[in-house]
Amino acid sequence: MALVVASNMAALNTYNTLKKNDKKMANNLEKVASGMKINSAKDDASGYAISEKMRVQIRSLEQDITNSQNGISLMKVAEGAVSSTVDILRTFKEKALDAANDTNTDIDRATIQKELDELIDQVDDNANVTYNGKYLINGSMEVKIETDREQIIAALNTEWIENSLDRIEEAYGLTFRDPQATVREIFVDFEDKPGAFQAAYCDWEFGYDGKATGLGIVINTGNVKIYDNTDPSGWSIDRTILHELTHAAMTTNIDYIYELPTFIIEGTASYIQGIDDWTTTLASHDRAWLQDMLSESTYSGASSNDPYEAGYIFLRYLTAQSAGDGKEVMHRFMNSLSHSSKRGVGMLDEAVQFASKGKFSSRDDMLAKMLDDYDIAGNMTDFLKAYCNIDLTNEDVGSTLGSDAGGSKSLSGPDVVPEAGSTEFWYLPGGKYSSLGDLLVEWPDGYQERMGKLTLQTGTKAGQSMKVSFKDMRAEAMGLKDKYGKKISVKTREEANNTIHVVDQALRKAMEQQTTIGSMQSRLEFTIENLTTAYENVQNAESTIRDADMAKEMTDYSKNNVLLQAAQSMLAQANQNSSQVLSLLQ
Repeated sequence: MALVVASNMAALNTYNTLKKNDKKMANNLEKVASGMKINSAKDDASGYAISEKMRVQIRSLEQDITNSQNGISLMKVAEGAVSSTVDILRTFKEKALDAANDTNTDIDRATIQKELDELIDQVDDNANVTYNGKYLINGSMEVKIETDREQIIAALNTEWIENSLDRIEEAYGLTFRDPQATVREIFVDFEDKPGAFQAAYCDWEFGYDGKATGLGIVINTGNVKIYDNTDPSGWSIDRTILHELTHAAMTTNIDYIYELPTFIIEGTASYIQGIDDWTTTLASHDRAWLQDMLSESTYSGASSNDPYEAGYIFLRYLTAQSAGDGKEVMHRFMNSLSHSSKRGVGMLDEAVQFASKGKFSSRDDMLAKMLDDYDIAGNMTDFLKAYCNIDLTNEDVGSTLGSDAGGSKSLSGPDVVPEAGSTEFWYLPGGKYSSLGDLLVEWPDGYQERMGKLTLQTGTKAGQSMKVSFKDMRAEAMGLKDKYGKKISVKTREEANNTIHVVDQALRKAMEQQTTIGSMQSRLEFTIENLTTAYENVQNAESTIRDADMAKEMTDYSKNNVLLQAAQSMLAQANQNSSQVLSLLQ
């Protein structure tokens, strides 16, 4: 190798190595000092981008956990107010039961009423509870009813179905929990056929053995009269629902029901509904019509009011001429039909004999006596009043439970299906199915997507949220007062009995709300657990990408430090090489 002085290549090479070692050691120091192996995009461009995205997710998950915890706090505030209302309603029912007892005088009931008035005011106070300035159960967080169809669904869910089932059990002794009941669920559907005969009809399906396999109620909105959406007593379809649910209860309890004459199937449903007020032709028929209609031997469908009216007259005559009031006679009649081993007219003959306690041996025997009595009366109006207790001039509409059939109270049209004083009491179902009494009800689609009024953001992306609604828990919406502010009363025994019924419905609404709140609390707790697990896993994944391995970095630091010192020593040695030239110049 030539000896030169202009260029010291050995020193230059050693210097370059020294800079590299110094850079590596500085990089090691940066990682050890920060605890991260990626401090900027230059360290690992793709790893840096992935890590930053994970950090956004981690921060988002932290906020979701906070949101869920705040949601639980909100639910607890609402739950406290609803629980207080439930306690009030328990007391309310206790006092109403006390007022319904005739050991009390009307003065005692007036005293009880004063206490109940204060409880109703407290229910309104409970409904004004807020969280962070938001009213929760005063109706502002309730999904509002937007269409007549939804109004009908809300009425069915809140009162009409369950109240009708109570009436059917009271009047006929039929329930969906009876051992012989083959179907315990029903679907609700709608059609729009203006001018069609039915406002609603019962849709049924049967197996080969004559047992019901499916039930439904189809409501024709083209023929439903909605008089006033703020006044439940102004509706007429509630009695039609009672009529159709009577068909459903009979269908699930009576095998081969479709082999009974049409006038029996339609007459029984008309009797519980009461038809004195809606048929103008009841008294215009004659003997020949009566004989022709009641001689039918099997079901042929109803294309006019004739089977309804004929069956109604037939059963009113049966109860008027048999021992007991309408309710007692019809209990015997239905019990026989639902347990009979016979079919068709034979099943009907057996039921007539059992219901009349042997006064009539068969349908034909009873029909013959009816015609004899008609001949004595001379015309339909006198026959109806003298032998059937059908009075077309008084307020009672002739329901099985009304005074004309031996009941204790006259039932006008609005009284047949009892309702609270305001449609504010009605609310939409919370899901696709509802359990009402002993019946599972399947609702039509179309409104469920709006059931979330309050949104709790619990996910890291838009739309990943929970939706919840709170029912209106004010006194009017609980049925405790009407739209004019008039409070429900226990000042008489009859009013106390009606109040008991309303309070039962209010309790169901309140406890359903409690269940919803409790379910949401549980769901939010599970959500927090899930978010916490996701937070830990993403944090661990981000740490794997970005955090420095301190042991490895210290090892590299020590190695690079030694190499740096070695390079420094060698640079000093290389700088001495040029001095060898001086010995040649001496």
